[in-house]
Amino acid sequence: MIVARSGFPFNGYLIGYAPGGYGLSRPDHVPGQAFWIYDAAAPGGRRLNPKAFATPNAVRQGTEGRNDISGFGLRQVDLSLARQFPIGERVRLQLRGDAFNVINHPNFANPIALVQFGSAYLSSSSMLNNGLGGLNPLFQQGGPRSIQVSGKLTF
Repeated sequence: MIVARSGFPFNGYLIGYAPGGYGLSRPDHVPGQAFWIYDAAAPGGRRLNPKAFATPNAVRQGTEGRNDISGFGLRQVDLSLARQFPIGERVRLQLRGDAFNVINHPNFANPIALVQFGSAYLSSSSMLNNGLGGLNPLFQQGGPRSIQVSGKLTF
């Protein structure tokens, strides 16, 4: 099975102090500046462009749209092989092998995108399977190559 999808959308964030505590808001988008810069040293080959964002002068939501940046996509090839053996008249044994992300293609998560804290937050810092939560990250989409072997006896 081949799984391919476009990236989850996201937007940049600013952390600011407001009466009663801290809050998140969006920055201003600088017209004419691309959101992504291609950088061979960055995970996934690109990072967010710091020149594309500006801090608003007043306490307000910036001009950047909500979820207007397209994130990293997903490409993964999974493979399953199974064989069933009859054992007697009503008993069957099934042996199965599953391989996830067979070609071991790296799938990166979106960057945290805190634009005021510099380049550490403008490039991806984790693989996609670590950001999904819940189940074992080894078998989630976007994880490293993993293989499992199983057997099932039906009677």
